[in-house]
Amino acid sequence: MPTLTDGVLYATGILVLDFLAWRFMGSRNDPVRFSIRALMFALSTYVLFSSGMNPLRAAPWPTEPLRHLLAQVLELVWWLQGARLVIIVLDRVVLPEAWHKERLFQDVLGALVFLAAAVGAIAFVLQLPVRGLLATSGALAVVLGLAIQSTLNDVFSGLVLNATEPFQLGDWVTIGDANGKVIETNWRATSLLNDEGNLVVIPNSVAARTSIINANQPPRTHGISVVLSLNPEIRPALVIGALANAADSSADVLSKPKACVNVRRATNEAIEYEIVCYVDALDKKDEVRNNLFDLAHRHLLSRGVALHAMSVAAPVTAKLDGKRQVLQNVPIFQTLDDSEISELAGRLTVHEFDAGQTIYTSSDEKALRLHIVARGVAKVMVSKGDGEVELRRLAPGDAIGQMGILAGVATAVLARALTRITVFQLDKSALTPLLARRPEVAREMCRLLSERQANEAMLFALPAGIAQPDSSGLLQWIRDGVKRFHQLGI
Repeated sequence: MPTLTDGVLYATGILVLDFLAWRFMGSRNDPVRFSIRALMFALSTYVLFSSGMNPLRAAPWPTEPLRHLLAQVLELVWWLQGARLVIIVLDRVVLPEAWHKERLFQDVLGALVFLAAAVGAIAFVLQLPVRGLLATSGALAVVLGLAIQSTLNDVFSGLVLNATEPFQLGDWVTIGDANGKVIETNWRATSLLNDEGNLVVIPNSVAARTSIINANQPPRTHGISVVLSLNPEIRPALVIGALANAADSSADVLSKPKACVNVRRATNEAIEYEIVCYVDALDKKDEVRNNLFDLAHRHLLSRGVALHAMSVAAPVTAKLDGKRQVLQNVPIFQTLDDSEISELAGRLTVHEFDAGQTIYTSSDEKALRLHIVARGVAKVMVSKGDGEVELRRLAPGDAIGQMGILAGVATAVLARALTRITVFQLDKSALTPLLARRPEVAREMCRLLSERQANEAMLFALPAGIAQPDSSGLLQWIRDGVKRFHQLGI
């Protein structure tokens, strides 16, 4: 039969094993670590009770000081071990899943369980009067409460924030004047990581008293606001139409809720317009906002509204011909001089399309013409399965059919008007004399087109029966097409 001393040694050994399991097993092995600690607690309970060291009573050796002290320590540790296991179980059973990453509620729950375990250990193991202890601790709590009033204010504010959940870990929020990603909430404060990569620590009491803007709520609907101030002499209806088309030109802007354009303020110096639209992902906001400024500029320019500083008088210059203006935006024409641009501009034809009408398709006889959007918005789609997939949208200055007019190969896509649209078309017969006269221009056009097609591989869709060239032979493939289509010797 084991002696009492054997029980102390066994319980001490079990305690050491429990400590090693807690210390050296990683957090990835939480279920295994919990199982081992639960087993150690069960063994410790068996050894203590079988050896006469009942944790619900005082240690059994008052006449042997060393054994009595060791037995008391083991019984006290048993209470703490039990408290830790209870905390883990309650954390998984009682606390919602969303709170498992929050330290505040876990700490509060753990503090309450450990406090109850400490009171039980003092009452049963040390045989001390609990009522007197509680009365003393109550008075001490009042003194400490007055001393740490500010800290307690942060703690209770943190409890309110965690209970109401205005934000969660990982959300992008604006709290007062600070904004950033929530990376931690604890007893004292909420920590944000801002755009500059700096850590911003906001006391919970401050966060509870100020306005909180959560950019992640509601999910998949994130607002964007773009504000432009324009000359009040420009008719507002013209500007509103242009800005509405700018919002329609971005495929990332959600159709529901629908984008809207408002006049925010009108003074003698300027009229302030605002585009309000939405995207489905937070990380798209900056890119789409920047793109909207560019699209607004292009759509305004297509309606003859040239932006300039309102603090000075508008420059008196000859109005740039619309046809020349759009030709200069086509990448393959960047190498042409003014006279050559004017020559091609004189051969452009103007075509109007209503919303929903087809502008370009590879099966059309006009597929080998260059189509340049002068005003309005179109969308480019490709057939996929039983439906169509949108590839991109065309705004003023965008073109489709560059491969067709240069190399005689129609792109297997479909372009359809999204709004009422004006399109300039350029036929092969207008380009052939220029290419024959200046072979170096033809070579440069081939290079520019090959670079563009390589960067926009999704738009380089060829009709059935035409082999897709690899990226290394793309330039030569285009040159061969130009020679054959325009009957040149470049």
